Amino acid sequence: MSEKFTFWICLLALVVALPLAFAVRAWENLREGHWLATHKEEIVVEGGVGQAFAGGQWKLLDMRRLPHTDDARVVLAELEVSPTDPAVLSQGACRVRLIDGKGRRFEPVTLTEPVVREMYPEAAERPRCGITALAGAQNGAAVRMAESFIVPSEARDLSLRIEFPGASDETLIFKWTRS
Repeated sequence: MSEKFTFWICLLALVVALPLAFAVRAWENLREGHWLATHKEEIVVEGGVGQAFAGGQWKLLDMRRLPHTDDARVVLAELEVSPTDPAVLSQGACRVRLIDGKGRRFEPVTLTEPVVREMYPEAAERPRCGITALAGAQNGAAVRMAESFIVPSEARDLSLRIEFPGASDETLIFKWTRS
């Protein structure tokens, strides 16, 4: 193939792939918005307190603010789940978000931030909340997980929101009192 032909094929692929990526993300947001709108029950607990939810006993162990830049911080959240019903726990897909007092939502970062690996290497090695981490709960042992978020430095009144669309219609919210 010639370079010109390859260029036009790549350009055409880009023209198709970009709108498709936007459409998929928009569809996910609409579906999530519908789920949140029809979703009614929230279980709100303080960090450090255990709570039965989606086939397990969940507990927010700690949340720490770590440096990132002048206007942003990394928040490291460590949580633990002890299975009470492994079948229910393995049905869903864990979705974790951080929400501040202004209602802004922050998704977990995909890759572990270098500051987390440097300051808390044991937390950086922990799995993220998801099917692979919860598969280890099948043997009845508690599973410790860690998530990291990048938030504006002025973000206050943080809450960790855990949703399990496949296993529970409820949402578990851990309030973090130390902002």
